[in-house]
Amino acid sequence: MIDTFIQKTMSERHIPGLAIAIRQRDTILHEGYYGYANLEHQVGVNANTVFEIASVTKLFTAQSILRLAQDHQLDLNDPVAKYVADLPQAWHTVTIRHCLAHQSGIPNYTSQDRYWEMQRVDKSPNQVLDLVRDLPVNFAPGTRHSYDNTGFYLLGMVIESVTQKAYAEYLRELIFAPLGMTATQGNDYAKIIPHRAQGYNYRDDAFYNKGFYDISNTFSAGVVLSTVTDLLRWRVSLFDDSILNNHYRQLWWTPNLSAAENERANHYTVGLGWFMVESPLGTFFGHNGGITGFASAFLYLPPTQTTAVVLCNTNAIENPHQIALDVIQQLQVS
Repeated sequence: MIDTFIQKTMSERHIPGLAIAIRQRDTILHEGYYGYANLEHQVGVNANTVFEIASVTKLFTAQSILRLAQDHQLDLNDPVAKYVADLPQAWHTVTIRHCLAHQSGIPNYTSQDRYWEMQRVDKSPNQVLDLVRDLPVNFAPGTRHSYDNTGFYLLGMVIESVTQKAYAEYLRELIFAPLGMTATQGNDYAKIIPHRAQGYNYRDDAFYNKGFYDISNTFSAGVVLSTVTDLLRWRVSLFDDSILNNHYRQLWWTPNLSAAENERANHYTVGLGWFMVESPLGTFFGHNGGITGFASAFLYLPPTQTTAVVLCNTNAIENPHQIALDVIQQLQVS
């Protein structure tokens, strides 16, 4: 019944390949792999299929920043300009906390027309920031909430400044290697990555290979590749002290409201890196990801202690978390 429901969803929403897992406490309620990781070669999705997880990356960025705070290598209320040189004067009051909660007021670089004109171009971090460097801030830091990839890009620059390591390497050392997440890594289109899924765009009633999208566009806002299996391994670190102690873990899931509290109008609040979203199944903690050719979701429902992971290789999916919620509802989790 669940397989039929998921296959119907894939057909209706034009999803070539999908991997999903629903776990309640220590029990896997459903784990399934459907469709194709590569349509041209008819390679099916399986437990080893590696997907671009897009903005689900931000959960790892937040975890890394909080670990640096826990280790007293930075303070969450430090201005980002303390660690990243040559920022505009208008950004000097933006703190690490503001960036984690999407309250920086800095314009979102992925919302700029020039960004999409340059998406195939390899850019330095400063060249990415140049897309918005000369624009006025949207609001004073902390006064409002507005989803902002620029703030999370800056957090990656903070991580590299503090650790003197490449962002993806620091994540590997801190999170991926200790937790046995052997397939999870920073994206690199030049590398041969076993079991990598091809991404697709759907238009004019047909699938097309996604266009090239240089990884300099994403960095700490969306560069990570992973699998359902690895993301379930990562789940353990949300509830034990392996990466963060309880104090810092709770900051993920404690509302960090803007002064205007305008985020509430969209039925969610934001902690430090995580969204807390109202739903018919209760408030869940998590993050969606969307990038050219891929969509993803990671969520946790505290009322039933249920974790869900959804990975797709199409850009046609809005709100990929809804697939997880629909499957949880079909499973009648309580």
